[in-house]
Amino acid sequence: MRPGWCLALVLVAPWAFSCVSADSAQRSPVVLVPGLAGSVLEGRLNRTEAPAWYCAKKTDNFRVLWLSLSEASRPVCLLDELALFYNATTGRYRNQTGVEIRAVDFGGLGGIDALDPGLPSLTPLYSGLTKAFKDEGYEERKDLFGAPYDFRLAGDGLKQVGFYDNLTQLVEHAVDSNEGRQVTIIGHSLGCLVSLYFIMQQPSDWLHKHVNSFIAISAPWAGSVTAMKGSISGDNFDISIIPQNLLRPVQSTAPSGPWLYPSPDQWGDKVLVETQKKNYTAKDALQLLKDLNLTQQAAVYPIVHDLTYPLPELDIRLHCLYGTGMETDERYVYDVPQFNASAPPAPKEVIKGPGDGTVNLRSLEACKTLGKTASVKAFEGASHTGILTDDRLIDEVLQIVKGSKSGAWTGFKTKLRRKRDWLQQLLGAGLFRGRDTFMST
Repeated sequence: MRPGWCLALVLVAPWAFSCVSADSAQRSPVVLVPGLAGSVLEGRLNRTEAPAWYCAKKTDNFRVLWLSLSEASRPVCLLDELALFYNATTGRYRNQTGVEIRAVDFGGLGGIDALDPGLPSLTPLYSGLTKAFKDEGYEERKDLFGAPYDFRLAGDGLKQVGFYDNLTQLVEHAVDSNEGRQVTIIGHSLGCLVSLYFIMQQPSDWLHKHVNSFIAISAPWAGSVTAMKGSISGDNFDISIIPQNLLRPVQSTAPSGPWLYPSPDQWGDKVLVETQKKNYTAKDALQLLKDLNLTQQAAVYPIVHDLTYPLPELDIRLHCLYGTGMETDERYVYDVPQFNASAPPAPKEVIKGPGDGTVNLRSLEACKTLGKTASVKAFEGASHTGILTDDRLIDEVLQIVKGSKSGAWTGFKTKLRRKRDWLQQLLGAGLFRGRDTFMST
């Protein structure tokens, strides 16, 4: 087909034709590692007791726990099933007795595309990004893979449950099944620390054989002040249907929380949390947990917070992409004399600073300390999670995985893709006559 006719067909009917796709012989296979609360978790029960009469004790099959809107309507049951326990003597973690929990669809996209697989249109997460890859010719489980994980755990716990062994096998499979082409690991938020810890555990020769580059989106390299709020009074991740303090029983015990606490070497003596009688800096995080009587997080904090701190110098290509220009929590003022075992109400005042709305700018910019191979690109006005559907971010990611930084044609195709989606929505609404006849030609 002549290029002129090809371009004309794209302009007239972009939903029906793709004239130029990424060169499959050049593009890198992709492994996506989601952020905090960005993996679908499912559980199976075999319990002898439950916290309430209406909570199930036994289930024959696994069912979605996070995020299932129907499960969230019974928070007493859900939070009890998501409880995590740490044995300070053995250093190991376990679930609630009689509860088995696993991430959904490891290797595929079913565990990362939407928070609630039963309501994908209402709870989209990474589906915009994965759709862009598919538009470029990528295929799920062929050269596009997901690596969901139990986000309650930090790197040490993920290692215990075999996640990193599975991730190693997934990367090796992706390389072997794609003619030896190295993978690009794409992490988002906590997924960047999960990926960083994975990279830190691998021998240099294995990395150079299997990993082309690491794309870190919205990475909390030096932690985030918002993580402290989860332990203190709860954080609903800006999901409006979830009450602010609903998840605190899990957030105040999960080791992934302290893993995300602000790093003392980056934050110094800056006050991050304030009560009437006492202030806390990043250096006071352990004392904060003790004052709140959060014994489990106090026990794991010295272990998990040092998993990726101080930040290492990486020997692979690193691309840090993040949003800026969004007001971000920088200090919390609680209207209580001091902390104790009772959870305080939401902070009376929140002092804002620069960042992406969730991760502070100084943490995002800490990418520059990870070595000479690190490149940084900021997207003004993009939020922490909203960046995943930002055309500028999608263009940049596609250019990186295709091994091209020219960007002109990729950007043009992104606009065509958006135009196609818009036209499809109009057609789907029946706003054009003869829709069925036109679409069938």
